[in-house]
Amino acid sequence: MDAAGIGIGMSIFARGLLCAFAACFATQEDPKPAAPATSAAPAANPRQGRPAARRRSVLFYVIDTCRADHLSVNGYARPTTPFLEKLAARGVRFDHCFSQAPWTKPSLSAILTSCYPTVTGMNQLFGQLDNRFVTLPESLRDAGWYTVGFSANPLMGRLSNYTQGFRRFFDAGAIIPNVYAIHSTSGSAKALNRHVLPWIEQNTEWPYFLYVHSVDPHENYEPAPEYLKLFADPAHEAQYRKEWQALIDVKPGQVANACTKEHFEKAGVEIGTFIEYGKQLYDADIRANDDEIARVVDALDHKGQLDDMIVVVTADHGEEFFEHGGTSHAFMLWNELIHVPLLIIAPGLLPEGLVVKDPVQSLDLYPTLLDLLGSEPPEGLQGRSFAPQCRGEPGDGRMIFSENHETPGSQRILHDQGVTLSVIRGPWKFILNLKSPAFRPRPRAELYRIDQDFAEQKNLAEEQPERSAELEQVLLSWWAANSARREGVSVGNLTLDALGEADPDTLERLRKLGYVK
Repeated sequence: MDAAGIGIGMSIFARGLLCAFAACFATQEDPKPAAPATSAAPAANPRQGRPAARRRSVLFYVIDTCRADHLSVNGYARPTTPFLEKLAARGVRFDHCFSQAPWTKPSLSAILTSCYPTVTGMNQLFGQLDNRFVTLPESLRDAGWYTVGFSANPLMGRLSNYTQGFRRFFDAGAIIPNVYAIHSTSGSAKALNRHVLPWIEQNTEWPYFLYVHSVDPHENYEPAPEYLKLFADPAHEAQYRKEWQALIDVKPGQVANACTKEHFEKAGVEIGTFIEYGKQLYDADIRANDDEIARVVDALDHKGQLDDMIVVVTADHGEEFFEHGGTSHAFMLWNELIHVPLLIIAPGLLPEGLVVKDPVQSLDLYPTLLDLLGSEPPEGLQGRSFAPQCRGEPGDGRMIFSENHETPGSQRILHDQGVTLSVIRGPWKFILNLKSPAFRPRPRAELYRIDQDFAEQKNLAEEQPERSAELEQVLLSWWAANSARREGVSVGNLTLDALGEADPDTLERLRKLGYVK
């Protein structure tokens, strides 16, 4: 068999394996004992007076692959999120929330565990979260919340052991059966609502934690006709699909359609037209998802529950459209990939119409939510609550770290992602490229003044070598400490005394990573 045949075979194998996992674990009932949840109070019209104070339920909605700057609620020119604009007026919107990784597996591990991906080890496509981590739904379940989840992405489910702590979980195989879910994404929010809305209608549990994970904006960007025509010319659709396939054909076997200038030239596809039409399709998918979020929130409101809830809307990561010479996601840590939307609505608990401009991060959502709910956090969380910012207080200036790592053993179905770390400190963002990803050669150091250059177009690393060197040391120390923590050793910095506490296996790992010689 030739190389192309091998590549196609690996792609089919990878898709089949994901489908098989999703089908086998479509719906989960958690056998673990949990604190009993109380029955919901009879539905009442919240406009006619609120019932006695009770613990709040939670809707936690993740829009996969949704970059913040393509949402009209965040000022985007196209009307992609008219409902989220109305929802934001009832709560708090964050201008700058950053995820901890540019693809689903590691970024979700940070949301669910409030630990960095290096600590959880969730950097590989088929990795499983270690049971020693106490997840957000697990913490809430044990505190008396009924936990239920619905996901259209197979990476958020049993495939990753991310169902840990859910009393019931509906995996991608139950939501979008008999298809390769990660490439059948448009319309996922509508498919989810065929399960979520009946659950809301029939549910008698209170308080509850309802997790919903859609993937509408994820490639292949195939919005329904009624949404397509809102933002794009349907007459160009056939040509776009032809060019899409041409790009896939020049790199057979790869799961995502991640392309650089080299791929476009080889496929004979004009970059500008392709990228612009792709953005229009992407926006149409976001609009479709917005309408389905509206149906969920309206169902909660109709049942008289919304005023006693906390609603969180966010994303796991973004998407790139050639801002830095590439498409898709999972490779670098630029803002188009890690700047994600965040809304938190809690009627009667948080201000209405507040816009928080100080940066926050996905890692801190877990302790923040527990703080707002009045529930004690478990030990071992690396995040900390930004609940004070939800009430209008200034941020504490905490540094924000993100990371991306190659996935050993997956090179035949995923491009080599390289090894990249980033830190945001005040107006500065520093990216350290320890190893460039496939087809994307990058300088070791990238330094940006993101209050003036949020698009990260002017690299100031050579102009400010001292600042770059300082932030590089900050990043390496942070990564070393997290790598040691992963091995069960507390290392706060890179001093010889601190490293002397590490066991030989940990020291060997740090040596291989380049921390110690």
